[in-house]
Amino acid sequence: MQAYTPEFVLIGIALVLLMADTFFKKLPKEVLGLAGAFGLLCNISYYTEDLYGNIYPILALVATALTLLLAVDFKKIIVESSNDGKSTAGTGEFYILPILACVGITAMCKATNLIALFVALEILTLSSYILVGYFRRNIGSMEAGTKYLILGATSTGIMVFGMAWYFGITGTFDYNSSVIDATLASGFAPALYFALAMMVLGTAFKVGAVPMQLWIPDVYQGAPTPTTAFLSVASKVAGFALLQFILAPFINDCNVNFIIGLMAAATLLVGNLGAIHQTNLKRLLGYSSIAQAGFILPFFITKEQGPNDYAGLYLAAYLVMTFGAFFALAMVRTQRGSEAIDAFAGLGKTNPRLAFAITVMFASLAGVPLTVGFLAKFTSFVYVITSHQYLGWLLPIMIISAASGFYYYLKVVRAMYWDAQPEAASNAKIHVPVISGVVLVICTLTVLLGGTIPLFFM
Repeated sequence: MQAYTPEFVLIGIALVLLMADTFFKKLPKEVLGLAGAFGLLCNISYYTEDLYGNIYPILALVATALTLLLAVDFKKIIVESSNDGKSTAGTGEFYILPILACVGITAMCKATNLIALFVALEILTLSSYILVGYFRRNIGSMEAGTKYLILGATSTGIMVFGMAWYFGITGTFDYNSSVIDATLASGFAPALYFALAMMVLGTAFKVGAVPMQLWIPDVYQGAPTPTTAFLSVASKVAGFALLQFILAPFINDCNVNFIIGLMAAATLLVGNLGAIHQTNLKRLLGYSSIAQAGFILPFFITKEQGPNDYAGLYLAAYLVMTFGAFFALAMVRTQRGSEAIDAFAGLGKTNPRLAFAITVMFASLAGVPLTVGFLAKFTSFVYVITSHQYLGWLLPIMIISAASGFYYYLKVVRAMYWDAQPEAASNAKIHVPVISGVVLVICTLTVLLGGTIPLFFM
């Protein structure tokens, strides 16, 4: 029970905020978001003794805190899409549910058996269902919520089937190398691999990897922007933490490594090639999320040791770049009423500093040198080259995918500086809220310093 102290603290924070929202009707809803973000960041102190060992829960806490801060600046759209545009009643839960979802992620990182793993996963999943379909007056959000519910339930069923199969073979829910080695030695290898395949497929839904990536573009486009940012980063962190747990006992297994390599190759192609023709930025970032998962998956192809810190460091870089992009997108959506790439036209003249920050974010996502995104992708390439020579066929696919990223990421930069100006009514200077401004400054500095001084980021 002591190991789960941070989770109990987070649940306590969520309950206090829920009671405050219930009994203090005049309390501004953004206060709930600010208080929740502060509580989440304070909770990081439980994990500071081992930063590398706890990198997944730390990233989950930071991503959830940034989601709440983004929701504070996105409050206008939250009110308009949830109610009549005037009353804030019924919107307080939007600032509380991400905290409960974060509880599921951090608890998942501590699971030692399949029962604890499944309970933690369901805490995350059930909270995410509500967040995706939260905008009751927005048909796109309702559609996204329905699709996420159906496909999420399907992936959960596949995973539970794999867990049940594992229990039927081994007679225990404990998941470790000793149990699996004994099962393989007893002649149940085909059945065990089938159970592993089912659990990996269920995990691929959270990661956004092929063949369980079909939900991402539609759900990312229809969900509220803060929810999309949460799914893009925090949910992906949960998926890779789960994947690490599942694959850890299969070190040196060439068959498993080859399948993960195939998943990585297919994920890279689907994500990068699918993003090329997108005009809606949230949908583009959805395909980007798939593509980035393809660059992270090679870190889980193991020969001599389990998945290492490189996956966590890549996710840390991805967190900074992605949240910077979503904060910029939220400002454009709130003040220009559009999520299309064309809505960014003219920012190079009306908001040069904002345009510079956005340029840095998308250049980093593309992997331009001297940014942290380049360092992350370079690490993925080097890891494959030095550790997995027998997967040399993966390198050309990674090169093609990285090259295509320059085209679709930099479409946003082209729109800001070179595309035709929009009408005067939509070409007004965008007001940058204090929270968004501070977050963008921090993200921009981190991206640049992480790319030019790698030791600073490491």
